[in-house]
Amino acid sequence: MKIVVGIPVRMGSTRFPGKPLCNILGKPMIEHVYKRSKLSDKATEVFAAACDKEIKDVVENFGGKVYMTPKEISRPCLRVAEACKQMDLDDDDVVVVVQGDEPMVHPKMIDLAVEAFLKEKDALCVNLAADMTEEEWNDPNEIKVVTDLNMNAIYMSRNPIPSNTRNRIGPRIKQVCIMPFTKKSLLYYQSLPPTPLEIAESIELLRALEHGQKIHIVKTDFINKSVDTESDRKAVEELMKKDEIYKKYGY
Repeated sequence: MKIVVGIPVRMGSTRFPGKPLCNILGKPMIEHVYKRSKLSDKATEVFAAACDKEIKDVVENFGGKVYMTPKEISRPCLRVAEACKQMDLDDDDVVVVVQGDEPMVHPKMIDLAVEAFLKEKDALCVNLAADMTEEEWNDPNEIKVVTDLNMNAIYMSRNPIPSNTRNRIGPRIKQVCIMPFTKKSLLYYQSLPPTPLEIAESIELLRALEHGQKIHIVKTDFINKSVDTESDRKAVEELMKKDEIYKKYGY
């Protein structure tokens, strides 16, 4: 069984145009995501799924593999699904989507997600999640997740959920965009039509939930900071200066 990591990237981000190539300690963000993903014990291959020549050139320049996909694809998982059609993968091979704005991804986060997914035979995918700060809870760029008692996703929102009853029901958690599928389940997800809540919230995995699919949520304690704004980029630079994984590839 192959376990591949697909990193969806595009220059046309609405919140931070050109962010895959934004500079973090002298390297473009996509290079950080790619090289950190390569350090996973589980991954047999890493690739970028792109639609821009600028990204293709950068990825190939640092020795990475890239598959080109149509510009009109707007959802990250769907871009990776399209790339998978160009690859020699079996239906049961695992495709881990690691979003291109996760420069602090720890290799063991990928391993954790894959191990959990292989146990969840009836799940469309697994999605990592982490505890939130009060600031993150009020930040629309952070996707909040609520689950059932078995840690299966009930809903995701950019608004603060759950409500202030949180002290009685446990910590609030945010989505961490590391999501293993099988090739078969990813292509099935790609075949589903868009849904009202997905469009209203601009959260792609709501499409799966609205179609009745199971998404299992797995908590991670690794430090995570995605990049949606210039201030996020600056915060990640400070974190990365003290990061042990960065020392393995950054010099």
